[in-house]
Amino acid sequence: MMKPFHAGPAVGLVLLAGALAFGAHAQEAPPKSVKVAARKNPGDLRYRFFFDGQKTLLGYLPPEPRMLDVMWRTSFTELPMPEQDAYDPQGWAVSIVSDSVDQVVRVRRGGYFWLPDLPVAYKELATIMFREQSAPRELGVGWIVRVKPDHRLSYADFGKVMDEIHGVQKAIPVYHFWVHTEKFADYDGVKACFLDADGAVLIDGRPAADARVGNCSVLKFDPARAGAGETIEFSGPLDIVTVVETRPYLRTKS
Repeated sequence: MMKPFHAGPAVGLVLLAGALAFGAHAQEAPPKSVKVAARKNPGDLRYRFFFDGQKTLLGYLPPEPRMLDVMWRTSFTELPMPEQDAYDPQGWAVSIVSDSVDQVVRVRRGGYFWLPDLPVAYKELATIMFREQSAPRELGVGWIVRVKPDHRLSYADFGKVMDEIHGVQKAIPVYHFWVHTEKFADYDGVKACFLDADGAVLIDGRPAADARVGNCSVLKFDPARAGAGETIEFSGPLDIVTVVETRPYLRTKS
């Protein structure tokens, strides 16, 4: 039978000193298994809800041929507007994650994206995760203007863009609370974002922007010009043109 070990005073001091030395060493070099947890992103969203919502948004658009497309947009909370428009993720920015799915979503400059159809993720109640901090329980909606390869848009077609977005707003039921912002927005112009600071909005060759933010120019629609036969040119390395409310940009006009 093994008897308990009783250490004498000298042995006890040696053991105590060893324990103190080991503790000091542990503080200097933490175990390799310790990992720094990533900060929680409150913008993690339910894939199923927003994938269904994506199909609903498509249903609001007019039939082909049309001037508008729609995409989701990350609802940034920490980046100012110029940085949001210039956001060009290197690596992943949005991902769909469930028990058996880890799918990176293609995100274009500015944080715009489209959710892929992933039946397994839908069944497993997947989550949409973001690298950037984003608003909880919501996504932005980007109304994308179709611009010809020559980066020109007749003013008459500008009028069609406005008619289409206002038609979309009328089609959105009041009880669809998740798109209340879009239904009641005062859309009255477009924002053209360029890849660098040389981009400009011209009408018949003359500068025409009503405001500028970062590398983006804002143009407010003027109904009186819709029948004048003028042509809008997005001069420079164009990235994207979206429908916007111009009022916030005009307040900060530079």
